[in-house]
Amino acid sequence: MNPLDLAYINRLAPYKVWTENGRDYLVETSYELLFKIGFMDDYSIWPTGAYQFFINNESHRPSPNDEKLKATIFRIIEAFFTANPDILLYICETGDDRQAFRSRLFIRWFSTYSNRDAYVMQTAEVQEGKTKRSNLFALQSKELRRPHRAEV
Repeated sequence: MNPLDLAYINRLAPYKVWTENGRDYLVETSYELLFKIGFMDDYSIWPTGAYQFFINNESHRPSPNDEKLKATIFRIIEAFFTANPDILLYICETGDDRQAFRSRLFIRWFSTYSNRDAYVMQTAEVQEGKTKRSNLFALQSKELRRPHRAEV
């Protein structure tokens, strides 16, 4: 994965973003909550060109509906697609059985995102074990130069 342009992100994002390793990006909110937004290689679709995207509340405290966090996360996503002609997969975390809430939140965030028409978003339900279900979101830029565009 190519590194994201932090200068671009921090010029446009309401919250300051920094990285410690080039794949995980950290954000501290005005509610004093620390979030890690990260990327991992995903080989489940193609040998290369897909990444899992995750959002972790590192503070492990409830987070209010924070429009500034949403805007910051979408600046990070924009920077990802500027630097990488790839696909982003977001699977809602299931460890605390709040995946349905996370799924609805991400759908709401994306549906109100001002630049949503620049992306293709597909969703699918994923079964984890016998009881846990989550939604998988696949995001890809609509730019024609992106590989695998027709396959998403």
